[in-house]
Amino acid sequence: MSKQNEGFSSILGFIMVAIGLALGIGTLWRFPYVVGENGGAIFIFLYILIILVIGIPLMTCEVTIGYATGNAAIDAYKTLKPNTKWYLAGYLHTLAALIIVGYTSVIYAWIIKYIAGAISGDFVGLTSEGIQSYFDTFNANKPIVFLFFLINFLLNDAVIILGVQKGIERVSKILIPVLFVIMVVIIIFGLRLPGAIDGIKFLFKPDFSKFSMNSVIACLGQAFFALGLAMLGSMVFGSYIKEKDENIFKDSSVICLALVFAGILSGLMILPIVFATGLTPGEGVGLTFLTLPLAFNVVPFGRVLSILFYFGFYIAAFTSSVGVLEAIVGQFMERFKLDRIKALILASVIIIGIAALSIFYDPAFAFIDNVESNYILVIGCLLIALFSARAWKMENLIEAANIKSPFVRMWMNVSIKYISPIVIVIIFFSQFIK
Repeated sequence: MSKQNEGFSSILGFIMVAIGLALGIGTLWRFPYVVGENGGAIFIFLYILIILVIGIPLMTCEVTIGYATGNAAIDAYKTLKPNTKWYLAGYLHTLAALIIVGYTSVIYAWIIKYIAGAISGDFVGLTSEGIQSYFDTFNANKPIVFLFFLINFLLNDAVIILGVQKGIERVSKILIPVLFVIMVVIIIFGLRLPGAIDGIKFLFKPDFSKFSMNSVIACLGQAFFALGLAMLGSMVFGSYIKEKDENIFKDSSVICLALVFAGILSGLMILPIVFATGLTPGEGVGLTFLTLPLAFNVVPFGRVLSILFYFGFYIAAFTSSVGVLEAIVGQFMERFKLDRIKALILASVIIIGIAALSIFYDPAFAFIDNVESNYILVIGCLLIALFSARAWKMENLIEAANIKSPFVRMWMNVSIKYISPIVIVIIFFSQFIK
């Protein structure tokens, strides 16, 4: 472990931080819609299957690379395969982390604005056109959007300065349970609304007419992005684990299944309210910032629910961004021999630069999103699988991960050597097929 980082106080700390890292924006605003549009229960079944067969083994590999060496990504690769070029994969993971925190900055600004708007009652009485105008007016004021981003980023910095145990671990242990409570409260309320059953059907009813090969590709992409693979965090956080005989496969399984559960909860939180109000669910920005404010205007106690929803949404986004930022700072501390403050300053300069580009130049957001999601992360996942299976060798990784079960050992071998590389290549080339 890097001497500058004290590591997690317990394995629970690692699990909570890892869940927070992966429980980002994609789970809350994309998963419910994608499920409903691609066959409902069929998609969910395939999603769980992909998580079990590919997601858990890949996360186990990524965490174990950091855990086995006690190093962040770049030096971890150097330690396991010295005098090779594999360490370049660590630079790719670091680039992925810097980009993901930087270019999604505009979304954090939107969420904070909507928290303030929900509290002050800005959405009360607005029509769909009024809400669209509200969103467009704010988003067009780039200096204010950038200011809201800086507010979020300063909150991130405040957590990172406190260190691993007093900062990100403590925050995750508090915020993740709070998020769960918020989701349950909104779910209970939403399910009591007349017409909520239509939202349940949209999410869970099997519909083979909506399921296609494109659904399979969408499911693979959703699973990989939701787990936060190849974004540096899992590898760096693996290096923070102090327990010597920890079963990394077990921990990765808990994290992955928690994220599946969170995705389903997000659907139960959003869709019943949307359908109960006679609205049509959209994806991403449309669902979260245009449709839901309109829905909250119609339902009883909508103003309170909107405050809870956007605060919960911010918790999910915040725990993810602060997790990635901690991973970047940990990597910079180790690679450049910096103290925590200097590493944070270096990371901040780079991230703020990416954020400014994303906020002030609208086409940059879509371009960076495409490069990050379809190239950098996919190639990063492939490199983790190839390194584990071909360079380090699976028998070494399995021993380092403290996996004793013969079935799980076989499962890891088959998944990482054969299934994962094939699936990742399919994901990569599917983007070129219309």
